[in-house]
Amino acid sequence: MPQNVLLAEDDRAIRHALERALTLEGYEVTAVADGVEALAQAHRTPPDVLVLDVMMPGIDGLQVCRVLRAEGDRTPILMLTALVETADRIAGLDAGADDYVVKPFDVEEVFARLRALLRRTGNGTGSGTGSGTG
Repeated sequence: MPQNVLLAEDDRAIRHALERALTLEGYEVTAVADGVEALAQAHRTPPDVLVLDVMMPGIDGLQVCRVLRAEGDRTPILMLTALVETADRIAGLDAGADDYVVKPFDVEEVFARLRALLRRTGNGTGSGTGSGTG
């Protein structure tokens, strides 16, 4: 059964390209354009893993991450960002993200990081809560 990825990215070109690449890689992808949609979708149908852009209109990826973690959601989260400073990566990790990829990125690296996150957490059940100890 394919693992479900919730992709939240406000840049349409990046969102469509990544959605297509992930689908071709065998993932079931739900793509949204902002943090509000990401939270609503995560609550409606919990994914196996989230890929969140940091800078989105409305609720940004960091806030989505904080809200989910405050709710006790342990779903693996991979952050995408154009922000390259170490402090920005630290902010993402401190918000509860599990990993971080800086744009522009190689899609193969995104695939590898997703595989590692799913392997580490044992999250492949579609429950959205993860079965690993984190």
